[in-house]
Amino acid sequence: MNTKLDHNAPPVNQLDVNKKLIKWYDQNAREFPWRVPPISSREGTKPNPYHVWLSEIMLQQTGVKVVEPYFLKFINKWPNISDLHQASETDILNLWSGLGYYRRARNLKACAEIVCTQYQGNFPKNEKLLLKLPGIGKYTAAAILTIAFGIPSVVVDGNIERIVARLFALQGTLEKLKTQIHKRMMIISCNDRPGDFAQAMMDLGSTICKPINPECLNCPICFSCSAYKNGTTQIIPERAKRRTKVLRKGFIYLAITKSNKIAMVVRPSSGLLGGTTCPPSSEWNIGEYPENNPPISGTWVELDKKVKHSFTHFNLELRVMVTTISYVPKGFFLKPFNLSTTNSSPSVMRKALNLLLKNQNF
Repeated sequence: MNTKLDHNAPPVNQLDVNKKLIKWYDQNAREFPWRVPPISSREGTKPNPYHVWLSEIMLQQTGVKVVEPYFLKFINKWPNISDLHQASETDILNLWSGLGYYRRARNLKACAEIVCTQYQGNFPKNEKLLLKLPGIGKYTAAAILTIAFGIPSVVVDGNIERIVARLFALQGTLEKLKTQIHKRMMIISCNDRPGDFAQAMMDLGSTICKPINPECLNCPICFSCSAYKNGTTQIIPERAKRRTKVLRKGFIYLAITKSNKIAMVVRPSSGLLGGTTCPPSSEWNIGEYPENNPPISGTWVELDKKVKHSFTHFNLELRVMVTTISYVPKGFFLKPFNLSTTNSSPSVMRKALNLLLKNQNF
């Protein structure tokens, strides 16, 4: 891959971009519970590093509208990193349930432990040390340094990648342009109010420089944008070909007692949905159902509807099996079969539990 800068590309005025973008952000910044508003930032209010870290971990692979209520639940239950450190992994996973990518929740616990035991509850202000913490990669480390501590660093997320590709009219898919984009961001990044500049870029990409039908006439830096000048914003960046997801199939087993409790297991800590509390299920085979071998003895009945769910790399179809039980075998435990249990379950399991809750014939 050619990562050299194209010196024939139209120049971008760094100071002009910085000035106009910060001015726009001061007037149009989105409001989030983890963010210090620009007016407060200008007056010297510092972000809470715990809030910045927690929000950035949650925002990995997940949109802000989904994250916001989860963030509020977490800081209400565990107001600081010491409280989170003292929480059990099970409690953290239960509160995280429905947000997906459960390794992030386990990394929260592991990271909080290191920060509290090795750094006295304070995140290190050093990229190399941050990168050693569980769940923190280059983007998250840069975001913590820049937003939480005001230390200039190159912050590049998906929104920012798209802006930079258009700003400099870079040719190729975002995956192939990552090195070039990082170099370009080093050119335009702002040392004055670096945290606000990074968040301004995020907001611009989310609200104006969108993947489809960008609102260029409302963009504060459109006259510095090479793609806008060339009329190529709709084709930059080049769209990557979508990969076809495989379909996996399996069974989920809902065993209910006469006192309306459900048999649950804790999944192994490694792997998909690791460490979460769920009804038992079979293996998830590619293309065909495995053998139907319920883990608990009973008269099993299949519900009419199947559960369909999409993960990042595959789609899943589950047949829902139900029975009434009078005892709980070793390795299982009972939880009340109600909305509270349902809502604290991972999304794919919640779909199956909701099917049974709505089924009046069982």
